[in-house]
Parts: sequence; C-alpha cells; structure tokens
Amino acid sequence: MIRGLRGLRRALVGACLLLMAPLALAASPAVQVELDGLSDSLRDSVLASLDISAEAARKRVSVSRLRRAHAAAPRQIAIALEASGYYRSQTHATLTRADTGWRAHYQVQRGPPLRISQLQLTVAGPAQADLELQAARPKFPLKVGDRLRHARYDSGKRALLETLLGYGYFDARYTLHRVDVDPEVYEARVLLTLDSGPRYRFGAVALDDTVVNEPLLRRYGAPQAGTPYHAADLLSYQGSLSDSGYFSGVDVTPGVPDRQAGTVPIQVSLTARPRNAYSAGAGFATDSGPRLRAGHERRYVNQRGHSLDSHLLLSPRDSTLGTTYRIPLADPRAEQLTFGAALSQKDTVTARSDSLNLQSVYIRRQGPWRRTLGLDYLIESFRAGDDRGNSKLLIPSVSWLGSRSDDPLWPRDGGRLEFTLRGALAGLLSDLSFAQARVGGKYVAGFGRNQRLLGRVEVGSTWVDGFGELPTSLRFFAGGDQSVRGFDYQKLGPRDSSGDVAGGRHLLVASLEYEWMFAGDFGGALFFDAGNAFDGVRLNLKRGAGFGVRWRSPIGAVRVDIASAVSEPGAPLRLHLSVGPDL
Repeated sequence: MIRGLRGLRRALVGACLLLMAPLALAASPAVQVELDGLSDSLRDSVLASLDISAEAARKRVSVSRLRRAHAAAPRQIAIALEASGYYRSQTHATLTRADTGWRAHYQVQRGPPLRISQLQLTVAGPAQADLELQAARPKFPLKVGDRLRHARYDSGKRALLETLLGYGYFDARYTLHRVDVDPEVYEARVLLTLDSGPRYRFGAVALDDTVVNEPLLRRYGAPQAGTPYHAADLLSYQGSLSDSGYFSGVDVTPGVPDRQAGTVPIQVSLTARPRNAYSAGAGFATDSGPRLRAGHERRYVNQRGHSLDSHLLLSPRDSTLGTTYRIPLADPRAEQLTFGAALSQKDTVTARSDSLNLQSVYIRRQGPWRRTLGLDYLIESFRAGDDRGNSKLLIPSVSWLGSRSDDPLWPRDGGRLEFTLRGALAGLLSDLSFAQARVGGKYVAGFGRNQRLLGRVEVGSTWVDGFGELPTSLRFFAGGDQSVRGFDYQKLGPRDSSGDVAGGRHLLVASLEYEWMFAGDFGGALFFDAGNAFDGVRLNLKRGAGFGVRWRSPIGAVRVDIASAVSEPGAPLRLHLSVGPDL
C-alpha cells in the first residue's frame, strides 16, 4: 500500500513539472525605463543608480520586485540629483503594463542648483609652514558660488590627503569634514580641516646584492637618510636605476613608518639583466644600399658598472667595425667616460677612405643638453677627385646637443639642435692644422589632427691650409636621403679639374616638408630641399622637390620619396628610401 502511494506521488510531481515547463520557458515580459527632464549625462548617471534599472536588466522579471523598485525610484532619483547639487527636484512616476511588457516612466523637474556660500579649507600642523608642500597643493575642485557636487568634494578631499602622504605626512587625517546644507536658505557650507601631523624622514635604504656594487647604485640618486620624505624621490630613483641598463626589474618601496623615530625605511629590489646581449639585423636605404648589422653588448664588465659595446655594419658604401668601453663617473645619470676604436671603409660615387679612429669622450648631461668633450686620433687613407693622401690627426672637439620631443617615434612637437667645434694643430701629432664648426637643427610642428610641418637646416665651415691634404671624412658633401633629395648620396660639392666631386670647405642645406597622414598610419608628403657644399662665397644651391609616401611603423617613420632635381637640366627623378625616427 505504502509503495503504491509513493508511486502515485512521483507521478503527480512529474505531471506538475510537465505542466509548468511551458510557463518556465515563456519569454519574460520586457521592462522599459524612461526618464525625461534631464540632460543626457545627468540622466545616464541617475538611471545607473536606480533599482528599477537593475530589475529591467534581469532575464526574468518579478512583478513584486518591479513594483517595489518603482515605488523607491522617486526617492532614489532625488538622492542621485542631490549628489549633483539639485536638492529641490520633483518626480512624477508611472508604471503601466502593455502587451509587450512594462513601461516605467519618470518625468523629473530637477529644480535650481544648490550653491556653495562658504568654503573653509584649513591645513593645520607642520604642513602649514611647509613651503614646498604649499606650492604642490592641488587646487580644490570647488569654490564659493559653484554648484555643490559631491563627487568633486570627495575627489578634492582625497587629492589633498594623498598629496600630504606623498610628502611624508603619514599621520595626516581630517579632524573636520562636513557639508552643511540649509534647505530654507538653499545654500551649502563646506568645512574641512586637515591635521597634517609631523613630516617623516627617509630612513635606511636597503639594496639587494646584485651585479654592480652598492656605492654605484647609491650614486644613481638614492634618498639620503634623514632628509624629508618625498614619494617623487623614490620614483626618480627607480627610474634612474631602470635607465642604467643593468636591470630588467626595479622596485623601490617604502616600508612601515617608524613613528617613534619619525623615519620610513626604503627597500630596493633589483632583477639583473643578462650580462651579454647579441643583436643582428638587415636593412636598406638608398644612401647606403643593403645593410647588414651585428652587435654584442656586455652590460656589466665588472662590479663598478663598466660596459662594453661592439658593433659591425656592412654595406656597399659604408662599413664599420667598432667597440666602445663605457665608465660611469661620479653621477652616472649625467656623466660618463668612454674609450673607443673604429675601423671604417667608405666608398661613394665621389670618394673613398679607409680609416682607424681611436677616441676618448667625456659626456655630461645638463638638463635637456648633452655636452661632449672628445679627443680623436684619426689615421685615414683617402681619395677624393684628384686628391689622394694619408693623414694622421689628433683632433680635440667639443659639442652640444639638445633635443625635446613629445613622442620619440612620431613627434608632433619637438626639435633637435647640435653644435660641434673641432680641429687639429700641425706638429702636435697631426699632419696639418684645421678648424671646423658645424650646426644642425630639426623642428617638427603638428597641426590639425594628422598633419605636420618638418624643417631642417645644416651649416658647416672649415678653415684649413692645404685643403687637398684634408681627409674626406672631414670634408663637406651634399645630396642624399638626409640632405638634398633628387641627388645621389654625397654627389654635390666643388669639383676638381676632371669634373669629379672633391668635397668642400663649407656646407649649407635646408629642407621644408608638409606631411598629411590621411589613412591612419599611412599618408603622404610634399617637400622642397636646397643646399650644396662649396669653397668660396658663391653658394650655387641645388634644389630638389617631390612627394612621398609615409608609414608610421613601430620602429619609426618609413619614408619612400620620389624627388626631382629641379635645378638640373631635365629635372631628373630619383627614388629615396629611409627608415627611422624624425629627431
């Protein structure tokens, strides 16, 4: 009997489930929420705060929950508008059922904005006399007469507190933070008092044992124990260590403040890069033809942070094998000493040279400028036109290089300026005396959304007795991708009695280019170049003009130009191809 009842109950349950299945599968009625009377941005923020908006997003609608959410909507709208500074809003709400589902409609009158009549912001404690902090204090995002916006109030409070924490006031707290709203007068008073507490100082800086010694690491700008804490100093130190080239990972973090001592310990964690790095590549440019490149870098030779860089460049016109040994000095961020040697062979349509250059260079960075003091010993065998010779020159030099750019690969606002002065004195390990000055500049200015103007100029002059003895690497030539387009590489300059280009004492080259990137990373350019190398005061400027295609590639600009030598009979055309950054 019992077994029979159990079977009957299972059958009834199964039948009920079969009857309910169509109801479960039926489509849930849609819910449409409409809110009128507000601006688009304000309407969107209010809708996002309503429970009925969440109910409308559900796959299945519960009528009881929907009605509760609708009943709560006017109050929720009022609260959301108060956060935006509207304290006298009125809402007319309706909820109707149609064949297609539910329609919740809210007609809102937001009322007048509530204005701030008083804003009292006080920073108490030692921070009140901290001039550095006062200069860095963020401007509070509300002022007297503004509409009271709670989000701006909260962000202003948070920004001020974060600024004090960044300057080492770790005990800072608000002793008063209040917004008083007077509904009768319909105005608000904002009252804030922030007690800074004492400013902490840097404690001990603990560094990981790593591939270079600790004294060198500290010279990269480690915070000094006992100096006032500033979070920006930690970021600067971390950036300097990252830029040193020794590490793939750098983490400079403050520890738990010691409130009794008033100090904050610093921990520096370092992950070394591999000691050796190898590189290889291939390329092509119309100035050099096909190019093969290989390199080896020994990032740290010893614990003192010395490094060694060797490279090989092969091309039909210009090949070099060189090595450079670098030594970081007292401030490794700003100064270094390098020693190098390079074997070079250059063979262009105008000249040929084989040279050995031994070089020592002192480099000092000062803000955006880099000053270089160099001493080269050049041994060169050369041929240029009718001139042939072998020269040995001890060449001291000084140069300044300054640059700025808003984007290293594709700048819209930037420039570069370089000045070099070098020379030699006969009898002082040199075969002849000469002096040479060279100035070069580039400028990029963007306008519109995707257009740029690019300009460059280069001027040089040499003072020498016996020009025929001057090596070709020290003579001036013009023509090529980075000079006067429309002419072959180094094909412009004074000619000898046979009509061959022999190079000149002076140089003047200028260029102006308009560029329009009309298809994303692709675009076009129009350009005009003028210049020449010359000996006397007669310039005889050659001119080239044309158009080109531009590709904004991950490694910089790819330029394909068709240039016409407009100053020559028949205005012959020439293709120019170059790759690399603009500055």
